[in-house]
Amino acid sequence: MDIPLVPLSAARNLDLREEYGLLGEDDGPFNLTGCTLKMEVRLYGAQPGAALISLPTVTTDILGIRVLDAAAGHIRIIIPKANLAALPGGPANGTEPNQPDVFVYDLVIDRPVPLEPLAMAGTFTVSPGVTIL
Repeated sequence: MDIPLVPLSAARNLDLREEYGLLGEDDGPFNLTGCTLKMEVRLYGAQPGAALISLPTVTTDILGIRVLDAAAGHIRIIIPKANLAALPGGPANGTEPNQPDVFVYDLVIDRPVPLEPLAMAGTFTVSPGVTIL
């Protein structure tokens, strides 16, 4: 199984709102009808315990993964800045000022016929941000 490695990045002082079109094995749209999506952000792969951020499938623009067009495989990942600011790291936790913190994530699709449920994975880099909103 080839897992698409997609690096994600965010700033601690801004909401993350990223849209993606997921592709199936035939490079056509991945039909998400009847599927549930879940994404977790952790310090490192296979980290025990609760995830730092856990995103369920949602129907509005709140913390989670919103399916915008199921037949076209179009999703939006939403992580509010409060959740990003709460991640460990930053100058208060030993990181040098202005240095990003790097985590890992994966996005899993639970579907009626689970052939390859992992949609994408990779690093999740969070920069400190500058402007306070």
